[in-house]
Amino acid sequence: TSSACSLSPAGRPVGRSAMQVAIAGLGLMGGSLGLALREQAGAHVTGFDLDPAEAAVALERGCVDRVAGSLAEACVGAELVIVATPVSAIAGVVEAVVAATDASVTITDIGSTKGQVVAAVSTAGRERFIGGHPICGSEAHGAAHARAELFTGATYFLTPSVESEPARLASLHALVTAIGARPVVIDAASHDRIVALTSHFPHVLANVLAVQVADADVDGHSPLHSAGGSFRDMTRVAGANPAIWVDILLDNREAVLAAVEDAQARLGVVAEALRTSDNAFLEEWIGAAGE
Repeated sequence: TSSACSLSPAGRPVGRSAMQVAIAGLGLMGGSLGLALREQAGAHVTGFDLDPAEAAVALERGCVDRVAGSLAEACVGAELVIVATPVSAIAGVVEAVVAATDASVTITDIGSTKGQVVAAVSTAGRERFIGGHPICGSEAHGAAHARAELFTGATYFLTPSVESEPARLASLHALVTAIGARPVVIDAASHDRIVALTSHFPHVLANVLAVQVADADVDGHSPLHSAGGSFRDMTRVAGANPAIWVDILLDNREAVLAAVEDAQARLGVVAEALRTSDNAFLEEWIGAAGE
């Protein structure tokens, strides 16, 4: 485990047995990250979750080496603390970790919005907090569905603030690489605009389409009962965990709203092309999408 030991964000000397990691939140993402860190980076992982049943599943699945009874207990001895809670709770948990740990401990999160989280971190925590967001996951949730390979080949955004210590960023960058992901360092605001277009807005579209078709009635027939592959492909992520996705959409509301309004304008152009039977526009439009 010598290579894994060298990844310590706290700068621990190479050669100590195993990197000590704490994970707060043991759902699909937190559980999967625990599995990946244990299996691919040789880390010792302590987990905590407000739901004891979820924590028990994570322990049974091998997502963690042990479960702590509180957040403070989970942080004892940790070199890296990863906050994997719903977005609305991240800032508060980060502040609790700052208060419970000394300056040697690095803190990160895996929430899918970054601007408000990074801005909410106190001055005392900014040097050792680095925002993170792995672009992976699934419509499933809970530690029961955790997979170590979830991060393999995935983009993993890291969003340090200007106060974040470079050595901690370098170590976290190396750790992300160790679990098979592709680290990308980016400004938090830019991150939020990117994921609004590539992740959050697609969820909006999937929900719109699912509800539109479910609400439709064509001469007494429900189109939903006759949906084919294209509908299933378009709506795979519809109806994702509301407790998670309401927080995400509201936390990144400006960027998501901009994407919705842009799409409304683009749909208006398509509607006009259909209204006027504009063959040339439709052909070019479909071709551009194909490219």
